[in-house]
Amino acid sequence: MSSDSYIPNEEIQVVDSATRARVFLNKVYMWLAVCMLLTAGVAAYAAQDIESLIWVGEHRLLVCLSTLGIVVAMSFWANRMTVGALTLLLLVFAGLQGLLFGPVLICYGLDSVGKAFGCTAVMFGAMSIYGMVTKRNLSTWGRMLFMLLIGLLVAILVNIFWQNNMFDFAISCAGVVIFSLFTAYDTQNLLKIGLSNDAEIKKKAVILGALNLYLDFINLFVMLLHFFDRSE
Repeated sequence: MSSDSYIPNEEIQVVDSATRARVFLNKVYMWLAVCMLLTAGVAAYAAQDIESLIWVGEHRLLVCLSTLGIVVAMSFWANRMTVGALTLLLLVFAGLQGLLFGPVLICYGLDSVGKAFGCTAVMFGAMSIYGMVTKRNLSTWGRMLFMLLIGLLVAILVNIFWQNNMFDFAISCAGVVIFSLFTAYDTQNLLKIGLSNDAEIKKKAVILGALNLYLDFINLFVMLLHFFDRSE
């Protein structure tokens, strides 16, 4: 064997880690794409079906509470669930989101929704790539982002009663920044999981990672949709 064919063990380990991370992230983004397609399909159907629109209007609170319950269950009781159960909950969550977005397609119109979706895809992709390639440790953002998210939710609740347009605009601006940062933060966390050797942890982390990125995308989309609605 020639000396040129010798590859140090350290380099082999780096290549193997990079391959594991790439395979893991590919699975996460595959499930993210499945959820997005499911949401879009259900939303398109609901927007054209009068009975679905009426049902969502009458049971909107129930649907919202159901989606919240699914997120809480997947976040806090994932260790007690099988991969199959987590996958089913993820798909149900995406379907319920589609029901909620059915009326949105009618209220905002396809033009505004299309522009907001395109802008969201670009921003989400850019921040996700940043989370993959940056050498900066984004784990320090965790507490800050959590506090900002709580503040955003409080502001949204306040404005439900206040109904101030300028305050609503400020909320949208803050939301775009917060969920963009969350995208980079969650992506880097997933990259770290992908580099590990624990196959069992990765099975559930694929589904939970897809949920986190889905929430980042959807919330970023909602915030940007407010901007395009104002410009119309």
